[in-house]
Amino acid sequence: MSKTECKQEISNNIEIYFFTNYGAVRSNNEDSLLIGELLISDTSMEESGFYHTQETNIICCVADGIGGAEKGEVASNLVLSATRGQAARIKDKESLLSSLAEGKEALEQYVHEHPEAADLGCTLAGICIMGDTALAYNAGDCRVYRINGVYFEQITRDHSVVQALHEEGIITEDEMRFHPKRNVVTSSVSGDGNPDSIKLFTIEIPVKETDTFFICCDGIWGCFSHDELELIYERFKGQEFCEKLLGAAIARKASDNISAILIQKSSA
Repeated sequence: MSKTECKQEISNNIEIYFFTNYGAVRSNNEDSLLIGELLISDTSMEESGFYHTQETNIICCVADGIGGAEKGEVASNLVLSATRGQAARIKDKESLLSSLAEGKEALEQYVHEHPEAADLGCTLAGICIMGDTALAYNAGDCRVYRINGVYFEQITRDHSVVQALHEEGIITEDEMRFHPKRNVVTSSVSGDGNPDSIKLFTIEIPVKETDTFFICCDGIWGCFSHDELELIYERFKGQEFCEKLLGAAIARKASDNISAILIQKSSA
């Protein structure tokens, strides 16, 4: 995995831990991960992986495939492949949208060639770290958290029916995890023939030398409450946190695919 000389005064030492797994019920994994130039798709990891870089800019993303005659893994792979190909040009929301539009075009082409996959698409969440600035984003109900001490601050905003119900005060944050419409999303990157269907949430934030970010699909936050994530992180850090999270999700008979990326900046 590539390393380049740090070109700015603050440290660019970044350690990344990650996993993607079937869960305890699904027979396939429709999730894909993008970590720098590394694309992980259509596989199930039994233990967490590790990626180290000193690159000034890096993008990480979790994509959760949906629809398309159980070809969600194709959708998540095609969209993240497009993002990887455009990564060097992603500097802001406009260039990020351009990369997602390219992914959407790839989905449209796939649907054209495979009409049975008419609902092919994916939700996603990611972060572009650009030196001392980061652009976090999502479409759908995958999430990015910023970890302050042990507090998990959700910095993206779900596009979902339950998010709207929560904002209206009808259900609590914890009730979102069990609501019968929990899986109904209001934005995705899909081959639906609508050029304006991507609703993208973005937020630009400053990055400190020792910041930590956590990206996950809905299979993770559906399996663990906010408080539980913080309790696990309070006891375990880095790769051990990912290992404990993966093991606990499987032990809880996670009904969905489970994928996560933990990004740690270090002054070392």
